[in-house]
Amino acid sequence: MPIAVALPFASKAAPIAKKASMASVNSLAQTIARGNPDVLGVLVVDGDGHVHASESTAPEIVRSAVAVAIPLRELLDRASSELGCGEMSATVLEGRDASLAIADVDGYRSVVVIGANGAAPGGLRADSLWIADRLRKEDGRA
Repeated sequence: MPIAVALPFASKAAPIAKKASMASVNSLAQTIARGNPDVLGVLVVDGDGHVHASESTAPEIVRSAVAVAIPLRELLDRASSELGCGEMSATVLEGRDASLAIADVDGYRSVVVIGANGAAPGGLRADSLWIADRLRKEDGRA
């Protein structure tokens, strides 16, 4: 069930001409989540806090991830820009109990892959980038 959280977000992205269908987005999320027991959840969230896909074995963690995804994405965009790294592409946040990999889709949507304690950070990052790339291709942006 999609979870919507209204959060402020100032998108610099141009309007998206075509978005991947919800069924397609959910299918991509399911492919990652079901193929890896270390993945607790996968979601695609936009800058307004709307979840376009959510696949999870731990719904409470996904709810928390949605709540922090937008402010975290804004912070990452700002830090990447101010450090001269260009636009944020992907990053991994490792915590004691779980990890988050966040990948940009189009400057407005982000893929968030939530990994269990001990999940390979590089694998989570690769999964988030794979979904983001597939979404861009479906949108005609790749």
